[in-house]
Amino acid sequence: MSRKRTISFAIGILISAVFLFLILRKVEYDRLYTALQSADYIWIIPNIVFVVLAMYQRAERWKWMLLPIARVKYGRLLSATCVGFMANNVLPLRLGEFVRAYSLSKQDNRITKSASMATIFIERMVFDLLALMLILAAVLAVAPMKVVEGESKYAVIAMLAVAVTGLLFAVAVVVRPEGAGRLMTKYLFFLPKFLKDKVADTVVKFSRGLLFLKNFRYIFWVSLHTILLWLAMGISNIFVFYAFDFHLPVYASYILLIVVSVSILLPSSPGFIGVYHAGVVFTLSRFGIDTTNAVSCALVLHAAQFFPITLMGFYYLKKSHLSLKQLEKEALEEKKDG
Repeated sequence: MSRKRTISFAIGILISAVFLFLILRKVEYDRLYTALQSADYIWIIPNIVFVVLAMYQRAERWKWMLLPIARVKYGRLLSATCVGFMANNVLPLRLGEFVRAYSLSKQDNRITKSASMATIFIERMVFDLLALMLILAAVLAVAPMKVVEGESKYAVIAMLAVAVTGLLFAVAVVVRPEGAGRLMTKYLFFLPKFLKDKVADTVVKFSRGLLFLKNFRYIFWVSLHTILLWLAMGISNIFVFYAFDFHLPVYASYILLIVVSVSILLPSSPGFIGVYHAGVVFTLSRFGIDTTNAVSCALVLHAAQFFPITLMGFYYLKKSHLSLKQLEKEALEEKKDG
């Protein structure tokens, strides 16, 4: 690992440690043990079912994004999706998205790494963020919450700005890939010519993964699967609330979903340790749950996602005869070039 990557990894570990310290310093450990011991874990089963189904939903959504390029077998899409999410749980530097793209290109050579990364970019930075904003708007329409007051408003505005910017960039690239490439290199005048040529070429290759934006039918299905995905993920949280006998309104689950989605954008250790838990504790505190009980819920909620997704990823990694070490190496090289 290069010095720059080592520093980035160390910063992530440090941020995770800081957040863990902040939420654990107020915990009463005897009460935490009691809360974890007395939880009704039968409710974790439906939670895990929804978490697993979400992976299938993501693969189905990805199918519609790739249709203009090739009709990829669903099994390959599911495999690459699970491997990518598993990589985010076990590898440093948020390599999961790169691993996911490489995993699919290894299994289906009709899909280039650039095109695959383009679909993942638009999926995560546009469709997912816009869906979360729509859900937040719906929640606030019926139950205004303090969670979006004060400084939290800036996080919401930032998410919306990123989504809109990503969408405008994607539209520009898919409509005029060569022009978008020239425009980017124009502002990268300080780079040597061979690097500017590489940027322009990458933009053109990237545009292949955005071709679905030219087809309203594809956009409709991608949007529908995105909304269904996040609605289901919100429902999954409710079962963990039941496990700890938290009597919270349904919209609390969706507020938690949005806050955690923002918190895990921060640099952190593999698996979003610390930042994920802090997002849960912060949200539950707004609903009157004390720190100790909130931490117990955060630990179980995180584990119920971490372990099933990680196990699914390793299963498909072995089934596809792929090497995590090789995927990590190629992803690091791609990140370095980027």
